[in-house]
Amino acid sequence: MEGEEFFVDVEIDSAETHGRVSTFSGSFLLGGRRYRFSGIAVMTVGGPTIGVSLTSESEAELLSSGFSNEQVERILAEVQRRVVEGSFRLGGDVRLMDD
Repeated sequence: MEGEEFFVDVEIDSAETHGRVSTFSGSFLLGGRRYRFSGIAVMTVGGPTIGVSLTSESEAELLSSGFSNEQVERILAEVQRRVVEGSFRLGGDVRLMDD
């Protein structure tokens, strides 16, 4: 991704799991600023299916900082890739719940 050298880290700071479904939230550091996101992961036969979305505030902040919609989508894809690959730090509140 262009500008990836400014993309420092992804952190999951809150996660809750119920059976095969996990919801999580976190942030990523890009160009010295931290942006928030939330996501859902569903465990399936072929591996997890993960969806990540920016908070409306973070999306607006990225767009007002000069990023295009396409660049924001690429940033979001990079965050999702890192979550899928386990390339993130874990901190905060993580709860595993039985069904």
